[in-house]
Amino acid sequence: MKRNMTVKVLSGTMCMAMAAVTLAGTGIGGMKAEASSGEKVTLNFAASQNWILDVDRELAKEFEEKTGIAVNFQLSPDDQYQTIIKSKLNTGEGPDIFMSYSGTKLKDFNPEKNMVDLSDEAWVADQEQWAIDSSSYNGKLYAQNIAGVDDTNGVLYKPAVFEELGIKVPANYAEFKEACDKLLEAGITPVYEFVKDLWHTHYWMEGASALALANNPELYNQLNSNEIGFADVPEYVQALEQLKEMEAAGYFGENHMSNIYDNSYEALDSGKYGMIIIHGSYPNEMKNNIPELNPDDYSMFPSPLVDNEYVTLTAGGTTKCINAGSEHIEEAKQYFDFLAEKANVEKLYEEKPLYMMSAVKGITAAPTKAFTDLMEIAGDKNAPGAEASVYFYDGGKISELCQEMFVGSLTPQEVLEEFDNSRRALAKDAGLEGF
Repeated sequence: MKRNMTVKVLSGTMCMAMAAVTLAGTGIGGMKAEASSGEKVTLNFAASQNWILDVDRELAKEFEEKTGIAVNFQLSPDDQYQTIIKSKLNTGEGPDIFMSYSGTKLKDFNPEKNMVDLSDEAWVADQEQWAIDSSSYNGKLYAQNIAGVDDTNGVLYKPAVFEELGIKVPANYAEFKEACDKLLEAGITPVYEFVKDLWHTHYWMEGASALALANNPELYNQLNSNEIGFADVPEYVQALEQLKEMEAAGYFGENHMSNIYDNSYEALDSGKYGMIIIHGSYPNEMKNNIPELNPDDYSMFPSPLVDNEYVTLTAGGTTKCINAGSEHIEEAKQYFDFLAEKANVEKLYEEKPLYMMSAVKGITAAPTKAFTDLMEIAGDKNAPGAEASVYFYDGGKISELCQEMFVGSLTPQEVLEEFDNSRRALAKDAGLEGF
């Protein structure tokens, strides 16, 4: 996915704005917030179901106790979230706050229309520049990222198992197949894949993005201007060809079409499966679900498809945005101020160990050993992935098309051609130049 922060007192301008809101019935500080009708203010906060954990709810409760403003989390299935929020925003029924991936994914929600400009908020001064850049569009900051990068694309494995079976860490696709064959010989399913959860399978293709960019520095610009499509990129075509080969070889086992993410922790910990392509914080998630597990027992290496040696990074993980159509913009800003307070940021990093890099100056993240190993292997070979850099990249659509590829309905080339058709339609509807 993956600190000492000075929280500034509200500026004079902000104080005046908040004072005006107070007169309208909204409280700040220790005062209780009420709408002009006298009703208690509740902020509806939309997110994908796996983005909100207990610590988020705890902080929301503390915020309510402090201000009287309640936070109501509205969670949607991972593979439906974006469609649901876009529909609500388009019909004027959007939540007060909603989450989005950073980078070019912000554009999917039409930030200039649907997001409040946060550029002048006090907490911005404490953001790392990369966090500001990845949460901005056309020079304006439209999202709050205090949580940092929460994923990468890498293959997680248990070094002790590899050593026992005499498997060396794969540095290319041929060595990866050798590792898979040795695991099969030992009665271990090589890779835990869960095609049913649409957010995941595209990681195998996305894992070649940094390599593709290194081979063609203009790649993302060409995709964003419609000069080329994904079907025209050799690295993506080859990645899907090899993915299809892996599935046909039985490397995913018999249940990959029905496997789900929630069962992955036990699958890896039990030793029934040998590897999974996943984000760098995953060992911490495993421990949250299996308390006796030691996250340091795991390591990672770059996705080996297309003989890749690069690490593909997100642009900054998930962010929070305020709906420009909300009736409670000032209250939502209060909530963002609260979350940016030093003690609350530290609590978030301590109890939600998903973040591998700190987005806040003076606050140190606690990357997993696996993430650290991955970055050391790659060295300076890393770059943002297509998901964070290409407009209207929909990993769920790729994963859905991969299902058809696995059952023989589509070839790898056809998967990318269908994906290009879908992406181009979205870009055209949005009025993106060149489409």
